[in-house]
Amino acid sequence: MKFIPNIITCLRILASLLILFVPNKWFFPLYFFAGLTDMLDGWLARKMNWTSPFGTFLDSLADLLFFLVVIAKVVLTITLPAFLLWGALTVALIRCISYVIGYFRFHQFTSLHTYLNKLTGLLLFLSPIILLLIAIKTFGIVLLTCALLSSVEELIIVSTTQTLDKNVTTIFQKK
Repeated sequence: MKFIPNIITCLRILASLLILFVPNKWFFPLYFFAGLTDMLDGWLARKMNWTSPFGTFLDSLADLLFFLVVIAKVVLTITLPAFLLWGALTVALIRCISYVIGYFRFHQFTSLHTYLNKLTGLLLFLSPIILLLIAIKTFGIVLLTCALLSSVEELIIVSTTQTLDKNVTTIFQKK
């Protein structure tokens, strides 16, 4: 039974990949399904005490894949202001540097579950709905600010912590 959260995470990976290849009418159902599985797998793993290093890795990998797929789909579908594209590239570069440092320091993939990373993920997840209500430039500034702060926080934690804790919630909690 303790493998159920990992199966749910694998369903998120599948839904994320399908977003790239199915007609646009399937975007929102797959998008929200992936988002719901993201909330469900972690909650279930913690609630039932079924967490594992592999599950944490798989969840981080699924989050990254979902993010990249949605960004690719958005970039191919709508025209984004140049500052958002450059900002997103900056965030991606900071995250890549963080992952490389984490790999060399801890010999593993080091995506962290900080509050700022969760807030950034929530904003990204809600962005299709928020963009129906708020101009893309305004929301883009909010999202980009949060993403930059979360990626810099993760880089600082990975660069300075002595012991890796992927579930660290904030830079102020690091060990």
